[in-house]
Amino acid sequence: MMEPTSLMLQAVGGFVLGGLIGYAIRKVTKWILAAIGFLLLPIFGLWYVDVLNVNWEGVNEIVYKIVEWLGMNLSNASTFLASAGTFGVSTAVGFIFGMSGGFFRHSIHFEERRRFVRRK
Repeated sequence: MMEPTSLMLQAVGGFVLGGLIGYAIRKVTKWILAAIGFLLLPIFGLWYVDVLNVNWEGVNEIVYKIVEWLGMNLSNASTFLASAGTFGVSTAVGFIFGMSGGFFRHSIHFEERRRFVRRK
């Protein structure tokens, strides 16, 4: 049996580490997806004006392979979490918290409501 302070240190440390990793991945993913969108925009524009021909069956096949790979690896992650202990579980919870926006989205602060028309 572990000491309560050691258990709490592992839980809090795992949560903070997972939250930081999740938040960083969330921010980096946002920039990567924006870059991919800006790269694909000219391709879709050229496809729309019939300059390029897109193989949609090939695109569907690639998307299917990505989804299949994610499903296989997520099942491995659940097996890992089942045997990870306090640090692993709190890291996973912190990661989910960080991916959802973390303290920046869930903090309690009130902003003044802005109106469309200013009153005099």
